[in-house]
Order: sequence, then structure tokens, then C-alpha cells
Amino acid sequence: MGFVEGYEQGEPIADLATKLGVHRTTLDNLIKRLELTRKDPDAVPPAVRDEIFASYRTGATLAVIGSRHGFSPNKVQRLLVAVGEPIRSRGPQGSQLTSEQARDLADRYERGQAIGSIAEGFGVSYACVRKQLMGAGVQLRPRGGAR
Repeated sequence: MGFVEGYEQGEPIADLATKLGVHRTTLDNLIKRLELTRKDPDAVPPAVRDEIFASYRTGATLAVIGSRHGFSPNKVQRLLVAVGEPIRSRGPQGSQLTSEQARDLADRYERGQAIGSIAEGFGVSYACVRKQLMGAGVQLRPRGGAR
């Protein structure tokens, strides 16, 4: 299969560029020059799109919506952003941690547990744990563990 056929059938440009041994920008320029068009391989039927928007607006997470429709959470987010839907922060936020959880988090860190494993245990981000620790006045260890 040649470049034009592959492109028109929806093969990703990055894959075509790799097969042809050229940079994807070269193919982007060629596509413009040849005025090639193709059906969007990532197109989502309007009914599915409407269901995604309704689910998100009622509080469903990107991951839950994606799993319902066979999409990644990032694809769901791209669909929402494309129509101007404001995106909620992912996962539990620091303000959603109780004061008891924040104390437990600091205690675990002071006993030597790594920020990454604490974050995983609480279902929050590394940045959230670090922010909680700094807010509690905990002296942070150098990054990278024991050397």
C-alpha cells in the first residue's frame, strides 16, 4: 500500500512516516500540496458524542466514560475540550483529603515512605502529596532516594 492509499484509509501519519523513512512534517506538507482528504479515523458519531457530554456533565469521570465507549480518558478529554467544555481536575484533590488523612500522609513520609507510594496509596497525585507535606511544614528529603 502506498502513501496516498494509506493516508486515505486512515493510517496514522506517524506510521506512514516511519514506513517511508521521512519526518511526519514532510508528509504533512505533501498532504497539503496534494490537497488530500480523508475521513477522520477518530470521528465519533454524534449520538455517542452527545452521550459523552451528558455523562461528563453529570459527574462521570473521563476514565469511566472512556471505558464505556472504548476510548482512552485522553480522547474523551480531547472531545470535550474541542467543544469548549471545562475540564475538571483529575482524581481526588488535596482539599478533599481530611485532616486525619493529611496527618497520616505526613506520618508515613516521616517514617520513610516515598511520596510516590504515598500518592498511590491515597489515590492522589505526587504533586498533591508534596503540597500537603509542604503545607504541614514537613522537611522534605532530597529527591531520588538513597544514593
